[in-house]
Amino acid sequence: MATVVRSFAIQGIDGYPVDIEVKMLEGQPVISIIGLGDQAVKEAAERIQAAIDESGYVFPKKRVIISLAPSDKKKSGSHFDLAMAVGVLCQNGDIGVKNLKEYGFIGELSLDGRLRACRGILPMIIAGQKKGIKKIIVPEANLKEAGLVHGVEILGFHDLTGVIRCLEGKTSGGEIHVGEKEKGSEESGTVLDFKDVKGQDELIEAVVLAAAGGHNMLMVGEPGCGKTMIAQRIPTILLEMTEEECLEVTKIYSISGLLPNGYALMK
Repeated sequence: MATVVRSFAIQGIDGYPVDIEVKMLEGQPVISIIGLGDQAVKEAAERIQAAIDESGYVFPKKRVIISLAPSDKKKSGSHFDLAMAVGVLCQNGDIGVKNLKEYGFIGELSLDGRLRACRGILPMIIAGQKKGIKKIIVPEANLKEAGLVHGVEILGFHDLTGVIRCLEGKTSGGEIHVGEKEKGSEESGTVLDFKDVKGQDELIEAVVLAAAGGHNMLMVGEPGCGKTMIAQRIPTILLEMTEEECLEVTKIYSISGLLPNGYALMK
């Protein structure tokens, strides 16, 4: 029977669940990774072998088949490494995990077994929450960003060894645990105001109408006439974003790797 480990992928700005299926067969030792993965996914074979060896286990000398389902969707990124490694260890009988279906795994493995931070953690955590996954294991560096989502237990670890100890029940639920939502980014000390704009009364009136009605607006003019100055002040007259809107904007920053301090909620 194949071992199934849960992970996630990104399509657009949204995450979706991916089942990492691992099966071992007798034959020449080789790793086959299937399921429309990109080059980063295929190179995981070398990373998980080195990481497993560094963690004190012997990589099985068998034919290892790893399938990323659904197989008809293209997948990219190195964040499947951790799920693949856990699947190999479970399939080979090196570790015993109770309720493996309750866990989701995200993380890139270094050759010495450490977990590296990944982009797009937030949309993947949201996908896990919607799927009903109770616990999601992430790299320690992504812990605070993952903690922005309520309703799921986030466990952060520094390396593969720590993850294995948690799964075997040798540690009390992970080295680090986030139970409360992280606060958003601090507001800048610089306050922009339309009173700084001299003239352009007709344009300011158009800006107010566009902001109030949620309309699109295009400003055309010579360099230096004040387009950028006015555009920078438009957010100051808009309503505050709802929690759902904040999460949607933060997802875009997360995928782009542009979150302030790596985890702040964009407001």
